[in-house]
Amino acid sequence: MRSANYYHKQFESANYIVVNGVKMTEKEYKAMHSKPRKKAEKKFTSITILPIQMTDMMKSVRVLKSLVAYHRNGYRQWGKIATTIMGLREIKKPFDDVVIYTKQSIRLVEKIKKIAKSNDKDVFQYIKKLQWKLEDLQKELDQLVQGITTSQVMRQFKDHECINGEGRRLGLRILCQRSRKAVSDLDDICNKLNEIEQNGIDVFEYNENGKK
Repeated sequence: MRSANYYHKQFESANYIVVNGVKMTEKEYKAMHSKPRKKAEKKFTSITILPIQMTDMMKSVRVLKSLVAYHRNGYRQWGKIATTIMGLREIKKPFDDVVIYTKQSIRLVEKIKKIAKSNDKDVFQYIKKLQWKLEDLQKELDQLVQGITTSQVMRQFKDHECINGEGRRLGLRILCQRSRKAVSDLDDICNKLNEIEQNGIDVFEYNENGKK
């Protein structure tokens, strides 16, 4: 009578196969010859492309972040002369408002990007909020440019770096030039955001039941 050990060895050997002199289990053999699973292709919709659109649109108004940096670091970089300029009646309020609205707009952009990744149609209400915020920002930025011009600080402190600075320490002269362009660019961005919000989800992104 054959021992239990004999049957154990027979069972064990039955789970192995030899391929080109290599011993392997059936599971290993099947794994070698199974076709790799294709990664699901990422589908783009009118919502999921919003992060790309937001990034492209905001590139043209990068001066806003430079203004925030000037407002935050002015005293540390140039001392009392910077705080004196930013405290002038023609400059103080619009500059403060530009900084506040810029920070709020950046938070809205990040919110939109986060929601859009989930393909959530609620994103469109934040698109409208961003449009309104940028419209307010545009008005204050225009006021700031006018205030800097009428205050005569460009002429009074023309030889100081806080006015004529370039490179990493941008002065008001360059910031003012770029801000003039940004006022126009913000108008274009607001029109584009309004168009996106009005159009909503593409009709072809709905199924037969009228749902996404």
